[in-house]
Amino acid sequence: MIGHFWMRMLVVVFVVALTVVVVDCQNYDHETVGRFPALFEYDDFESCRKTYRERYVYCIVRAKIVPDDESLLWQNMSMVSEDNFYYDHRVLERGMCVQNCLANADKDTVADLNGLNQLRTCINQRLQKSHDLQIDPDLHIYHCYNKPNEEPPYDALEIVFFITIAVLTLLVCYSTWYDLSLQSAHRYTDNYFSKSHTTSQQKLLTAFSIPRNLRRIGHTANTEIRRDLNFLESFRFIQMYRIISLHVVMALVKVPKSNPEDLELMVNQPAAIEYVAEFQNYVQTFFSITGMLMTINFLEHIRKNPQFNMKYFWERIRARMYRIVPAYLFILLLETSITRRFMDGPLAELMIGQSRASCRQSWWKNLLFVNNYIDTDKPCLIQSWYLSADLQLFTFALGCLMLIWRWPFLKKYILGIGLTWGLVVTTIVAYLGRIPPVMTEDLKLYNNYNFGHPYFQLYQPFHMNITIYFAGMIAGFVYHRYRESRKEFFKCQLQFNLLQVFLFLYFFTVFTGWWVVRNQSVISPILVAIYATCFKHVWGFLCTMIQIRTALATSWSRFRNFFSHPIFIILGKLCYSFYLIHFTVIVQVVGSAKQPIFYSMRAIFEYTFTTCIWTLIFGTLLCILVELPSNVALQELFESRSEKKPTDTDASTPNRKIHKDPSH
Repeated sequence: MIGHFWMRMLVVVFVVALTVVVVDCQNYDHETVGRFPALFEYDDFESCRKTYRERYVYCIVRAKIVPDDESLLWQNMSMVSEDNFYYDHRVLERGMCVQNCLANADKDTVADLNGLNQLRTCINQRLQKSHDLQIDPDLHIYHCYNKPNEEPPYDALEIVFFITIAVLTLLVCYSTWYDLSLQSAHRYTDNYFSKSHTTSQQKLLTAFSIPRNLRRIGHTANTEIRRDLNFLESFRFIQMYRIISLHVVMALVKVPKSNPEDLELMVNQPAAIEYVAEFQNYVQTFFSITGMLMTINFLEHIRKNPQFNMKYFWERIRARMYRIVPAYLFILLLETSITRRFMDGPLAELMIGQSRASCRQSWWKNLLFVNNYIDTDKPCLIQSWYLSADLQLFTFALGCLMLIWRWPFLKKYILGIGLTWGLVVTTIVAYLGRIPPVMTEDLKLYNNYNFGHPYFQLYQPFHMNITIYFAGMIAGFVYHRYRESRKEFFKCQLQFNLLQVFLFLYFFTVFTGWWVVRNQSVISPILVAIYATCFKHVWGFLCTMIQIRTALATSWSRFRNFFSHPIFIILGKLCYSFYLIHFTVIVQVVGSAKQPIFYSMRAIFEYTFTTCIWTLIFGTLLCILVELPSNVALQELFESRSEKKPTDTDASTPNRKIHKDPSH
């Protein structure tokens, strides 16, 4: 009976949402916006460089228009620019070939002016002629390109990067040769690269072997738990693809466009608002998966080692750092050193200049994993905040599990507080800060990839993401409890009712999110805060329910078998490297344009497809050459000695393999 009720309610919400979309009164006035000065105008960069050769100077400038309250055009521009779904049409961006500017300007006017005023005069002459408006004297030159700065001298960080590449190349070549030599000595036995070496020295010397690391990607333990959870790799990969697609859109929003009005029209559509709002759900999936896997891993350990041992906490933290730091450090070094040299054109500094400067200035915040709290509006690697939040959540949750191990009676209190914490805190923060209920694309922040949006206060801090992480942990406890009695779980009416409630609430927020965004000014702030809390958490709860139901499904479940396909297992294992490198790829792909792009759905698909292909290639290389071998090498260097001690013969020694972090 309850199932029919929720289904009827869902149909009602769907019909109402479609009706409201059809009658949406938020009209985009193409005719009015079409009269505004062009937001982006770029002279031909290659023509400037070829024409003036050694003398060419090409500058990217941003200019504010002087207010003119008597101008109807200015009044319309000001009114439209107040809406966050529109660009600030009072600020113009120009790519100017300085020599062309001087050649076309009034010689008497510019003869006695310095370079900055000459550029201002050139823009003013064009703007006065076309729209009878003027530019503010405070002209901002973002960057100027000329022959000397095309190939600047190599600095210390670039030299360090080249040395790193050389050392890595030597390690890979030697390790591969050594491994092939051992294979020959073993007379090419079957599955040689799938078998672990018996000595620590051989394990260390073959850590960077390419064929061995290729096998590591495809290898998975053939245990019941692993078979039950293989489908999570596909969930991880699907969300990774969605992250790439949205980050491509963010990059396309940042670059200059020949048709910005089409982008404004698009972001005003309900579907686009929901698309951007859904972004926060992607990381909720990752948090839920990590919490679930960590708990299952923990429960398996204490099942085999019931005696409380604080050493387990530090071993898990150490194992996690082995896994995530080397590849992360490599990408940080890449970002701060030579990425700019791969780009040629007027968009290079626009796309990478700010991030590169932030990385060089505040790289330590990334390596200390605190960049989701400090200077969040000036990110170094915009995706890296998640790594900090994830490590903080992992450490906090692992500490809670250690308390449960030591004092089991605390379990229901710790899990209950963790589950309700985010619900209460999110509501309070959203209410007090009058924070928008969902993430939206604020075109005023286009130059900073939307960083600085108020919603990031609910999005990035680890303490705002505790609830879904703990939901994943509860799923881990449930899996461990019902693994041997699966039918009993599915007979439980509570889990089915929860699934229906979360399903209804999820679609309710999907269909109504854009309406709440558009009307939040007339809705009670407390209701907006409650809605923000619901929107932030409902997908995480629904995803967690899907995960636990799929994990406990019978072995012949078609759904689980499909998502447990070996190709998904491989792609899932590559996701960490994909995540690290994908935005570097996006910047290179999008920033290669020499002129403002034409924004369209086709452009989004083309850039996304190109980015996915290059991310697959470079992410796989990063995984094979850095992530996996570094993890093995660090384990052998810093763990093998203690394992070799003759006194270390307790039951925990054989279980050290458990310490390999399953969350990535």
